Amino acid sequence: MTESCALTISLVSLNQLRDIQRLLPTLMPAAEKAGAEVLLVDNRSTDGTRDFVVANYSGVNIVTNPNIAGYGKNHNMNLKRATGIYFVVMNSDMTVSPNTFTALKDYMDLHPAMGALCPKILNPDGSIQGLNKLYPTVWDLFLRRFMPKPFLKFFKRRMDAHEMRDRDHNSVYDVPAMSGCFMFCRTELLKKLGGFDEGYFMYFEDFDLARRMQQTHRTVYYPGAEV
Repeated sequence: MTESCALTISLVSLNQLRDIQRLLPTLMPAAEKAGAEVLLVDNRSTDGTRDFVVANYSGVNIVTNPNIAGYGKNHNMNLKRATGIYFVVMNSDMTVSPNTFTALKDYMDLHPAMGALCPKILNPDGSIQGLNKLYPTVWDLFLRRFMPKPFLKFFKRRMDAHEMRDRDHNSVYDVPAMSGCFMFCRTELLKKLGGFDEGYFMYFEDFDLARRMQQTHRTVYYPGAEV
């Protein structure tokens, strides 16, 4: 029987060597502090990602996926081999704080009704990224994808509301459409749901997963941790 750990951190790289080089020096100490395993799927990288990780970070369990695969499918590969009680889906193009994972774990331990948490996600200048969202309408999608930039200022209130910028970012609140760039999830729940729907190659697989989680659990923004 495989011994379980506190949490599994899932990473995916497709020619993201520079991101990995910036992330791992912050991630590995935070992962060790939280009792986490770190799993990485290298998806067809040709920039030396695998060689760099193998040479410098023996604590990262890396596998290669030689096939074309979307974001969800690559993370599902890590989910199948995860031993953590919690499963962290995260992008490679970020850094973490020393207490990011411990803070999220401690909060999740106290709130069994929560299926997934997202932390405070910041830009490099410290400003809030608008990644927490309400379920999008066709109009919301049109504004984001097709409205010329000079006209977006006329719809700022609508767009801010969609991105939940009218909420207090120092308070806990439920997030209907959670971003897949960082999701701190219950592994058992994820496996029960079958992970990400691999029918989505990129975009909306995170919204779909959050929606399915909400059938039994809450998906929540927790500002006590940041990335």
